[in-house]
Amino acid sequence: MYNKKSLLVIVCVLSLTSACKSQLSSYIRPNYLFAGYNGARLRQQVMLNKREVWQSNLDSLTDEMTSLPDNQAKAKRQEFLQYRQAIEQKIQVEEARINQEILAEINLYIKQYGKNKGYDFILGATENGNIVYAAEGKDITEDVLNGLNNKYDQEHPNRP
Repeated sequence: MYNKKSLLVIVCVLSLTSACKSQLSSYIRPNYLFAGYNGARLRQQVMLNKREVWQSNLDSLTDEMTSLPDNQAKAKRQEFLQYRQAIEQKIQVEEARINQEILAEINLYIKQYGKNKGYDFILGATENGNIVYAAEGKDITEDVLNGLNNKYDQEHPNRP
């Protein structure tokens, strides 16, 4: 009886091993894709420009408050705090929206890339250790990034 169970376990392991080998899988480095994607860079620069304008407005209000008498400065301080809080909230909402758009574009491209190349799995390797080991040649990040940027550049030929 022990030999039959051992044989059955060995057959199952070999079956699983051969099934896994027949599937095409690779991995990407999502943080690298996000940082290198032209669509992300452009949107992040636009957001940085907005942040600078908002910070300039805050700096102007700060300068204005310092030149006011104490009784007027208290009211202005309250306005300043409310404005700063509104700006910080607006920045968070805007950045979250932009990041979601970028991730949606990247994920859509990766899905299409996987279908076109015949992949069964494309895994994401992050600093948190989702992939502990991958054989050399399984990292397709550069190929995906090049294709993603080519697609973006074709769809946005007039970008600065």
